[in-house]
Amino acid sequence: MDQVSVTQQDGEQSGQITSWRDFQDRFRAAMAMAATLATDLTMVDTDFVHWPLGERSVMEALHQWTLLTKGTHCQLLAAHYEAFPRQHPRWVAWRGTWGHRVKCWEAPDELAAGLIPMLVVHDCIGLRLNEPLHGTGIWTRDKGVLRTWLGEVDVNLQRSHEALPPTTLGL
Repeated sequence: MDQVSVTQQDGEQSGQITSWRDFQDRFRAAMAMAATLATDLTMVDTDFVHWPLGERSVMEALHQWTLLTKGTHCQLLAAHYEAFPRQHPRWVAWRGTWGHRVKCWEAPDELAAGLIPMLVVHDCIGLRLNEPLHGTGIWTRDKGVLRTWLGEVDVNLQRSHEALPPTTLGL
């Protein structure tokens, strides 16, 4: 498998994502990049089941990202988080430590079906799947496009509520 790079080559500012596997490879590369940047992260999907969030390389990148600076935040927006503990147990455990910087939001039912899978490494790069069933979409470095995407997410966040508590209290 060819290693996907999100480093700028030949002046490319955007390109196509051709499959879920391509998205996953680009996500891993973007997270490796985020590990070196003091910037916020935004992730959106209905359930994140296709994302490699719990993989060791992604977890290491997230850990490095959290150690880089204290002022950055990560937010996730989903329709539901039922599969998270089973699908991404490493991520859930990591979030237990970093819950003050990692917020999970759940969209109301009327918005849930319209959530478009995306990752935005703020002011750096974004991945967006316009056709989630097939995993096809685009990636871009265009800061104007990234701001537009974040604006769309913000509209949904304003109507969403916090979900997936970082700790479980019980007797």
